[in-house]
Amino acid sequence: MPDKILSEVAEATRLREGIAGVEAVLREVNRFGQIRLADVARGARLPLPVATAIRRELEKRGILERQYGLAFTEKGKEWARVTLGLGAPLQIEVPPLPTDVLPTPLDALATALNERLDNAPATQVTLDQAPCTAETAARRAGLLYASGALEGRRILLIGDDDSISLACALLGKLVAGRPLARRIVVADIDQNRLDFLRQHAERDGLEIETLKHDFRDPLPDEYCGVFDTFITDPPYTLEGAKLFLSRGIEGIEAGRGQGIFSFGHTAPVQRLALQSTLAELGLAIAALYPGFNSYGGASILGNTSELYELVVHSRPTHATHWDGPLYTADLNPRRNRYVCKSCNRKWTLGEGKNPATIGELKEAGCPGCGGTSFSRVRN
Repeated sequence: MPDKILSEVAEATRLREGIAGVEAVLREVNRFGQIRLADVARGARLPLPVATAIRRELEKRGILERQYGLAFTEKGKEWARVTLGLGAPLQIEVPPLPTDVLPTPLDALATALNERLDNAPATQVTLDQAPCTAETAARRAGLLYASGALEGRRILLIGDDDSISLACALLGKLVAGRPLARRIVVADIDQNRLDFLRQHAERDGLEIETLKHDFRDPLPDEYCGVFDTFITDPPYTLEGAKLFLSRGIEGIEAGRGQGIFSFGHTAPVQRLALQSTLAELGLAIAALYPGFNSYGGASILGNTSELYELVVHSRPTHATHWDGPLYTADLNPRRNRYVCKSCNRKWTLGEGKNPATIGELKEAGCPGCGGTSFSRVRN
């Protein structure tokens, strides 16, 4: 349930953003300690008269006071710590584009992630998996913190082959010496990926929960309406994006939701369809970062994608099972052929009982001779 003070202030100011707008103001004050009201309004993305009304109501309740700018009272500091999970502010600079030199502390986070990703499970291309680089994961975690989507938040990851859950949890451990998020839950269909995340969480003393789930089905009831932030980097299809976003929205508590969504650069017609999908789902774009994400081996994306900060304005009244196509292979089936270098027999991936990917073919061996070296047959 929303905190009483947050609800009262949102109602008293008739705030269209609801309690999320009140929280945005408080996060700006916490970030700077003492700050001008105009800067609070700018950082919270609110009109100045609206920020003024929020300030007035918070002053009435003994949360804020004016000391060469806006600041927490002693009561307000403790209330913000307990209610919002806000601690001492972190100084994190997030480069908007990939860079070879990350600022401190994101460079330390990327180094720690690279060490852990050495034993990451094999990529499942049939699930459109294409893990981002450790540097991108570190920058995403930094952006989550900067946007107010991480600290004190309950976070749901709709798929996590990018290991963003590890990045968020490690950022708190390395920089703040404490968990930043109240809760981190990863839902994914890939059990190997979940096992990998859970093993590292246990080894590093991180608080990460895992749930094996096929997103064709609605979220289990206990995961609906209980999160503040969802994160997803869905399949490379509009159908996949719509489904994964809708599952993220299912998890969000009404009135306080944020989403972090990554998707490939698209042609104008597809971009318009994506924007229509966002509007249909009740998602507003708060910020867009072109070229923010870098991937290893994601040629279908050009090895980069955009990152969207979203605001959730509505939740679905009911969720249903998805029976349609979802992944790239479902919508654009390609029957690639490979020839075994040992016996020269040719095999079509996904045909009959043949493996669906070249990785699976190499692991299983040539069905004719057991060889493990193949060449692509160019048509």
